Amino acid sequence: MTGASKIPVALLAVAAALVLFAPFAWGNTGSTAVFKVGEARYTVDGEEYLMDAAVYVEDGRAFAPFRYAAYACGVTPENILWNPATRTLTLVKGDRVVQVTADSNILVVNGTQIAMDVKAVIKDGRFFLPVRWLAVALDAIVVWDPVSQTITIRSPAGAGKSSKRDETTAQEPATDDRNAIVKEYRWHDRWGNEWTWRVSIPEEMYRYYRNQLRIHERILKEYLERLNSLRQKLEELKRYMDFWYQQCRISSDDSYYEAWRKYQLYVSKYYEAMEELNRIQSEYQNLERWYREARYREMSEGYVPYVTEEGNGRLVRTLAESLAGKAPLDPRERVEFVAAFVQEAIPYVSEEGEYPRYPVETLVEGGDCEDKSILLAALLRTMGYRVALLVFDDNPGHMAVGVECPDCWGSYYLKDGVRYFYLESTAPNWSVGQVPPEYRGRGALVYVVP
Repeated sequence: MTGASKIPVALLAVAAALVLFAPFAWGNTGSTAVFKVGEARYTVDGEEYLMDAAVYVEDGRAFAPFRYAAYACGVTPENILWNPATRTLTLVKGDRVVQVTADSNILVVNGTQIAMDVKAVIKDGRFFLPVRWLAVALDAIVVWDPVSQTITIRSPAGAGKSSKRDETTAQEPATDDRNAIVKEYRWHDRWGNEWTWRVSIPEEMYRYYRNQLRIHERILKEYLERLNSLRQKLEELKRYMDFWYQQCRISSDDSYYEAWRKYQLYVSKYYEAMEELNRIQSEYQNLERWYREARYREMSEGYVPYVTEEGNGRLVRTLAESLAGKAPLDPRERVEFVAAFVQEAIPYVSEEGEYPRYPVETLVEGGDCEDKSILLAALLRTMGYRVALLVFDDNPGHMAVGVECPDCWGSYYLKDGVRYFYLESTAPNWSVGQVPPEYRGRGALVYVVP
């Protein structure tokens, strides 16, 4: 790609997109496993199993015991092999052979090396691997819920359920579901060349995320549900005391001993009720503490979880690889090529209230400044750029992307010694470091994307 010369409409071929997206298994033929941070148990399709180690989070990555995460994905014990000499774990599932070595960030799938962003570790005698990388190796989908601190793994059809692994039934092949939403994107690069890109997006994936509550909605929903449960307990306690009050009322016809018996009974029930009331008050205090921490975590993370959400990762990676294959090699021009796609090809759609979209939703529906910035940040992050979300809280509010870009110039925001150059996502023809007039000189909250 050179200078400002005109070229015919270029087609970014994504014919392989349907093939790449079909194994997502967004239908109902697979299994769903759920792990929770801090707990040594997990469920597969609602059935609970125990582990000998708990899931933990470190450096923004959720680590699970490798063996049990593999079980949850349908791998049987005889297909998990440990080599103590090389400290390497090998698992086999169908036509997949996966190898990973302790203290190494290299994942080997059918002989192909994949560089992970963290290393596999041995902790307390147990082999741990970030769940997302096991999902990559086994074509599973991982969804992280920061509110409940749970990791959901959706495996293709045929994944086994029992951690006892004594079944001998053959696994069914994964369903090849080719239902897709086909989008045709058009945009112009900085030299005026017109690009056309036809992309197939899994419809089931889109509908799944379209129906998900947003993070702030999930926090509020869980808070209200737990608060309502405590209110019900209080109502039950009140009815309990009203009942015993009626049973123990002392009448003028009662003998001394009968009155004393009722009094003693009522006092005992009263103390039981006070103990229950103290438990309810303690639960309420814990709930308020949880809500404050969840809200603080939401505010401190901003919209970053929408950028890093695992379930959208494969879709974003596929798009980023296609864009990277057509983009110039110069770092600045490369950033602006991807930005031009989001700025022009993705329509700007205004909305009322707070409703951040996941990348797959924005690709289908379009979005406002926050949605387009989330998508742009996800694409650039996948291409290896350090990015941040820039949030302007004043009136009018706004969101843009900050990107660390060698040899770039213009306006930037400094965070932890890194220069994040301003990058507009809402409209065409904005270059790296170029800030719209209404936001020039204004401070912004910088949310670094890990």
